[in-house]
Amino acid sequence: MLDVKIIGYVMERIGQRAKVRIDKSKSTKPNLPKILDCWNACEATKGSQVVVDIQTLSPKKAKMTIYGIPALSLVAGLAFGNGFAIAFGWEKLWPIIIGGILWLLIGWNYSKDFRRDAARTGEQYVIVGAYYGDEEDDENKKKESLKDTETKKQGDE
Repeated sequence: MLDVKIIGYVMERIGQRAKVRIDKSKSTKPNLPKILDCWNACEATKGSQVVVDIQTLSPKKAKMTIYGIPALSLVAGLAFGNGFAIAFGWEKLWPIIIGGILWLLIGWNYSKDFRRDAARTGEQYVIVGAYYGDEEDDENKKKESLKDTETKKQGDE
């Protein structure tokens, strides 16, 4: 795929989703709508200028993730319940069952957002990072932040 750059501003943030107003003067992809509904992968806040990328997810990997997270959570809950029962010297049956059910619910809730996003077939717009302008300006900001962290570390000693 060509090196396509989509730049926009976050207008509204709803959970893991965000509405992005596209700046067509800075974007290189033609025929974009004014507003895109994007997955907010980098937790961008309202008003920030961001880079949007187009990503695809194969249905097989999506299903593995959707059902794998709750299954692994169930196994972790069973292990947690077993460890909890051993630590307090209780019978193992009920702490293992309760731990498994609680962790299964947590895993199922966690995968709920991903299930909604994975149900979309084809291309999906994803916010991948902040946009600072041209690449030279971006590199200068990175260098300045590295210098700031180095001086803070030296001053702490």
